[in-house]
Amino acid sequence: MTSDTSKLSPATIVDAAIAVADEDGLSSLSMRRVADRLGVGAMSLYRHVADKDALLQAMSSEVGRRFPYPVDTDPGWRDRVQAAVDIEWQLYTRHPWVVLAYSSLRHSYGEDSLTSLDWLAAGFLDLGVDIERATDMALSVWSFVHGVAIVAVSDQLLHDDALLPSAGLAEVISGESEVGVPSHLARLAGRRDAARLLDPRARLDVGIDYLCRGFAASAE
Repeated sequence: MTSDTSKLSPATIVDAAIAVADEDGLSSLSMRRVADRLGVGAMSLYRHVADKDALLQAMSSEVGRRFPYPVDTDPGWRDRVQAAVDIEWQLYTRHPWVVLAYSSLRHSYGEDSLTSLDWLAAGFLDLGVDIERATDMALSVWSFVHGVAIVAVSDQLLHDDALLPSAGLAEVISGESEVGVPSHLARLAGRRDAARLLDPRARLDVGIDYLCRGFAASAE
């Protein structure tokens, strides 16, 4: 295979790998797939990236760098939480594969992530808690966003056209369920405001509000 490797660099390889993962998910990511996208031989990548795991770490760090937290130190803790939620949600919806990558501690705490965590945790110090509790609160916010994001992007991650629509909560709310519905959930049928229960972003915002109320109450 004749190819021009003169323009290869860690940055160009990571960009290509991110594009592959964005288009076809992590299951399609391989050194050969990235090399094919760049028009080079797979072995040429190893001069710049040690292996696939190192590539994934670099990819995770790069997408985190593309979604920076504010540097402004004025916002209070609630405003910081809202900013963090919005940024993390944008990251996960733009790059769904990151939901899986960030499930591993090896790929989720690079330098930029730690800087963001520091900014978010610093806001919770306003509640009068120590840095350990402040960091715990910040991590709880991240964990909740991550959990909701998994549900929101699951179809994109699975890439399985054979999956059938779930006959679960949506049918309960619409009143069209063909299976027995537990008595309390049956009261959701026909309620217009219950539709928000099917919207991941709406559940995220409500859940974060619950968390924040809990943070404030526990600090008292």
